[in-house]
Amino acid sequence: MGRLLIIVLVLVVAVAALGYWQGWFTVKKEDGKLKVKTDPEKFKQDRKAFSKTVSEKAKDMEEKIAGLFKKSKGLTGDEKAQAQKEIKELEKKRERLEEQIQELNEAGEDKFDDIKRDLRQSLKEVQKKIEELTQKLEKP
Repeated sequence: MGRLLIIVLVLVVAVAALGYWQGWFTVKKEDGKLKVKTDPEKFKQDRKAFSKTVSEKAKDMEEKIAGLFKKSKGLTGDEKAQAQKEIKELEKKRERLEEQIQELNEAGEDKFDDIKRDLRQSLKEVQKKIEELTQKLEKP
């Protein structure tokens, strides 16, 4: 139970620090009292900008995957089957990225950081796999 409390506390502090750093809220002392002022528009702008960037990368990945599929048609036998299997796995991962982007668009400030981190990790993994498969298919 103690560990859960510590984890929750760390998450709250992390979200608060991120929000303050991003300008989603400010803390000021007025009349001897601390006042917290939120800026939901700033959060929405940040979310929209990140979503746009990730969506563009996902679209680019979709085009690269289509190109890989075309290249795989020139293969034969087991090589073709293996390449197309890997391409289908990439397509599933790209579709999961699209789902994560939708989750991001619907997320509040509390879940934004976690989804953003997951999206960045997923993007790196898919990009790395695309590069590996591209090199593999370009070998003579």
